Formats: sequence, structure tokens, C-alpha cells
Amino acid sequence: MKKVKDSVAKIGEQGYETLAEAVAAAQAEETVTLIADATGAGVVIDKNITIDFNGKTYTANKGVGSTGTETLGLQILKDNYVTLKNGTLTSEGDKVKMLVQNYANLTVVDMNLVDATGAIQYVLSNNSGNVVIKGNTNITTDAVAFDACKYANYAIPTVTVETTGTIAGAIEVTGGNLVIKGGTYTVD
Repeated sequence: MKKVKDSVAKIGEQGYETLAEAVAAAQAEETVTLIADATGAGVVIDKNITIDFNGKTYTANKGVGSTGTETLGLQILKDNYVTLKNGTLTSEGDKVKMLVQNYANLTVVDMNLVDATGAIQYVLSNNSGNVVIKGNTNITTDAVAFDACKYANYAIPTVTVETTGTIAGAIEVTGGNLVIKGGTYTVD
């Protein structure tokens, strides 16, 4: 068993060397907790899970995704319930073009989603599911902060923004629903 003190992430008292390993090992409904700032490959999420960033920063430096489009920091697959909370998600280099690609029911709470490279085209792309952005969540980019864009035969996405934070970047709505209940915006 990996010692938690030498790990990047944990589930309970079990430590993992990478966030991707912890997510892969997690059972449905478990919480993966980041216990150190870390840099690594993107992560595919295909289960009901919570990732508690625990005040830490995860920096994606290599994308994941479908064959030929491995440009995602997080790829969240459909029919799941995922929560991202309490920390920062960013990227480095030019390999990650979309910080979060979401097809699931997603809750983002007290997060900083940051385009630190200028290579990001979309910080949070929502192509299906119900998405809630709340707490003091900030999204920072010169590109698209988030979208609500129906994709193929997936369910129409609904994005509800009730953050007290700042959304810096464009918002796209194409075949999706957007409900704004809070936040400060730098773009009309």
C-alpha cells in the first residue's frame, strides 16, 4: 500500500502516485482527494465521483480524449454524476486545448478553472447533462470560459451559474440552456 504522505492523491488512507490512478481506482460515489500540488496527464472520468482538490492545484500537461483528439485536461463521460471542488485546475504547454470536456451531470464548487497558457480554446465545454457552477468558482481565460452546446444525440445540456466568483471569458450557448443566478462577468 502506497503511503499517503508520499502520494499526490488519496482515497481514504490509500495513496496514489497520480490523480489518474486514484480516479481509476475509485469506486462509485467515492471521493478522491488531492493531497499535493501536481502536474500530470489529463484524466478520463467514467463513474459517479467527487474530486476534492483540497486547496491544491492540478496542472494537466498532456491531453486525453478520443483517438485523434487527445487534447482534454478532464474528459467526463455521459450518464455520470461528478463533483469538482475546492481547488484549482489548470494546464501547461500547448497539448491541452480544452480544460474540461463534460458530457455528464457536473457540479463545480469553489474551483478556479484557469487557462494559464493561452492554448485553451474552451475552459469548460458542456455538451450534455445538468451542470451547476456554484460557491466561489472562478473561470479565467481569454477564450471561451464555458459553453452549453448540444452534441450529436446527447441530451440537451443545461448550465446553471450561481457562483459568487468571476467568469472571465466568452460564453457560448448553441442548442443548450443557460441559467444565470449569480457571478461577475467580464464579457456581455
